[in-house]
Amino acid sequence: MPLNSSIGNNKFISLDDICNLISQTSTQDELGQPIITENFHMVFCSKLSITRQEFNVAGQQGYKPEMMLVIDSDSYDQEKKLEYHNKKYNVYKVFMRSDGFTELYCEVNLND
Repeated sequence: MPLNSSIGNNKFISLDDICNLISQTSTQDELGQPIITENFHMVFCSKLSITRQEFNVAGQQGYKPEMMLVIDSDSYDQEKKLEYHNKKYNVYKVFMRSDGFTELYCEVNLND
């Protein structure tokens, strides 16, 4: 259930929303075919807008940035996918801030 939109900004972060970080594990069936299992880990987050500069730089590198989520750095374990408001995203860039938060730059996952 989504909470209210973030109250914070880049300087004053309010982790008043939730997202699910997605890690993947791979096993094999009896025929040797890979079976991918997604594991969801719920964390508190704050949604912030992508800056114009980030949008342009990411676009030049082939990404389609949609949003940035800020989470507590202790909650992040190098996940490359996440789910936010029932929509899956790929994390294309991660920035660990000096204040204990991590910025996750996200683009829509078109495969899901």
